[in-house]
Order: sequence, then C-alpha cells, then structure tokens
Amino acid sequence: MKKIEIDDIIKQQFEYYQNMCSLLSDFKDSHFDPPGDIEKIEQWEKDNGTNLPHQYKSWLLLSAGSNILDGFIELSWPEIGTLDERNDIIIIASIIGDGETVYISRTDRKVYSIFEGEIKEYNDFDDFLTIKSLYIETLAKEYLGDDWGDIYDKQFGSE
Repeated sequence: MKKIEIDDIIKQQFEYYQNMCSLLSDFKDSHFDPPGDIEKIEQWEKDNGTNLPHQYKSWLLLSAGSNILDGFIELSWPEIGTLDERNDIIIIASIIGDGETVYISRTDRKVYSIFEGEIKEYNDFDDFLTIKSLYIETLAKEYLGDDWGDIYDKQFGSE
C-alpha cells in the first residue's frame, strides 16, 4: 500500500475544525467522513488527467468529505467542473450560506472561490481553511460568548 505524508499544517487545521465543531455541537451539526484512500485519490487523478495539490490531498486522507456546521462548509470529493465552457476546474467545496463554490484551477492548481461571478484567489488550501475558520470563531463567540477561546483551551488544551 502506497503511503503519502499528510501535511502538518492541514492536520492541525483538521484537528482545529473537528474541535470547533465539537465545541459548537449543541448548536450546529457537523460530520466528517472516514479518511480517503491514497489509491482512490491517485486513480481519480489518473482518470481526470490532473494532480491535486498536496494540502487538499492531505485533507482527503483525513476525511473524504466533511459537512461542517450545518453545511456552512461542505468539503467534498473532487469533481471536474467548468468555467468559460471548459473542463478547467476541480470543485472541492461549497459554502452553503451564500452559494460560494470553492475550486482548484486545473491550469495553475491554485485554490479559488467564486460567488455571483466574483473570483477570489487563496494563497493555498490552508489559507482557505484559515479564512473560513474566522466565521467559525464568530459563531463560537455568538453561541458561547467572548470567553469561547478559554472554553476551547480548557476542553482541548492550548496550542
């Protein structure tokens, strides 16, 4: 069985997302699918003639699909999509609250999102996760109060 090293930053992000979802579980439902299989990922890449960025592959190796906070973020198995009438994107997530689609460009392998025709570029998959975690922290403040960070640290230990 082939093994790939999971990106440490993505592993930390994954754990943070799981912890935040656990912290907010009385208010919002979340679900993380079991880890994906590297052979299945590589077969998908071969079948679609493209390579996925290492950080996104790392997330798939931690969870093949994730429904976070009542679908605020749905990270999914990759799917070929189109912009400009070409099969030029790989759809990886949706932000349900506002209809935003998150994708990887097949041309430059960068992470982008599109909402109402406006495209936003992220530095990488980690940057996308970091920016979306700000919304999760806003929810934590709304549901748990200003001391949500202390509650988090008490429950999960500070990093």
